Amino acid sequence: MEADRSGKIHVCKSYDSMSATVALHLSEQIRMKPDSRLALPVGKSISGCYELLARWTQARTDINWQKAKCFALDDYLDVDETHSFQRFLHSKLYEFTNLEARNCFNPRYYENYDQVIAEAGGLDLCVLGIGKNGHIAFNEPGTPAASWTHCVWLSESTLEANKSYFADGAKQPTRAITMGISTILASRKIILVATGQGKKEILKKALEGPPTDAIPASFLTLHPKLLTVTDYHYSD
Repeated sequence: MEADRSGKIHVCKSYDSMSATVALHLSEQIRMKPDSRLALPVGKSISGCYELLARWTQARTDINWQKAKCFALDDYLDVDETHSFQRFLHSKLYEFTNLEARNCFNPRYYENYDQVIAEAGGLDLCVLGIGKNGHIAFNEPGTPAASWTHCVWLSESTLEANKSYFADGAKQPTRAITMGISTILASRKIILVATGQGKKEILKKALEGPPTDAIPASFLTLHPKLLTVTDYHYSD
């Protein structure tokens, strides 16, 4: 299925199929280019993918992470480490690979994340989810296309969507740091992952409407190598 301006769209029959599709793209990226630089998200949409990647990495010899570099898309500020995105990535993926600790990057730890990415050779592949308000990473509505890594106050919509992760009584952070739109668009390839009917309307607006800062995900249609992977027919 091809869209005129929205890049390639891969529609899967289920969440498991979608997870396998994204995991296959990531594993092929590592296999074909062992020193790949990857921008990686967190959350429910990508968890199934990481579970498969972890399993495949341990079962196969051709998925070798030793030379790869992984860059977290974003993370909370003022967060207990157990709830950090770095912890999520480590527990879901990194610890099941031979990825070296020095090659696990997070924007919380650097004054100029974009310079770190550039000095590493730039991003080969950026994987993203999409929020119900159209945010990508933590680029909330109103974020301009000409934005690099920056700090942000999280919207009420995003806080509501993420509150279940803090159900144990931990304080939910209201600030974060995120790769900017320009950081993301500089990646050589982008995969946008969208799961569930709750994302159907915003995905349709992002892929079919004009690029606008009201829907940050819409800026992805400016990229020449955008692949959207979803588990529903968003155009129905």
